[in-house]
Amino acid sequence: MRSKKDLEIILQKLKKPENYKNYLEQYPTDASLAAEVLFIAYLDGNLEGKTIGDFGAGNGVFSVGSALLGASSVLAVEVDADQCELIRINAGGLNVEVINSNISEFQTRVDTVIMNPPFGSVIEHSDRVFLEKAVELSGFIYSLHNFKSAEFVDNFYKDNASVIRKQVVNIHVPRLYKHHSMDHENIKALFYTCKV
Repeated sequence: MRSKKDLEIILQKLKKPENYKNYLEQYPTDASLAAEVLFIAYLDGNLEGKTIGDFGAGNGVFSVGSALLGASSVLAVEVDADQCELIRINAGGLNVEVINSNISEFQTRVDTVIMNPPFGSVIEHSDRVFLEKAVELSGFIYSLHNFKSAEFVDNFYKDNASVIRKQVVNIHVPRLYKHHSMDHENIKALFYTCKV
């Protein structure tokens, strides 16, 4: 992979679901932000040659990007069977294993977790189980969270890991659900890098 821009172009072309499930808080991670997160993990030395866990993998944007940036293996954990099928299509011949499972049942240790878990907007603190699994099963975590849940996430990581990086980012979201009033919206979020 020559550059972050090259990766973004590839990720932009990945197949996305025709319908999203609001009760699962399915929001795609846009290609630009995904490429940024992945390149940070790569430059930190926590991606190339490592086993990556993509928790709540969606259509596999982090899984595909991790494989392209030299991960030794990628475990894409996703509860939605429809999304799992998309990951298989998007990953093609890449070294990505798709695991159709609730994250609470996943037990395999990985070097690094990269995730954009549910924000907890529909079911409060639905991101907690993802955080718990990430600190239980990995050494490094790269995670995106709702800006409104900063206090909760800060407190969780303070008790369970060392925060290396915390920055405000925007997740670009197209109109996906009936309650969305705009064609496109930038959702304020937080990007954390943590060492367990």
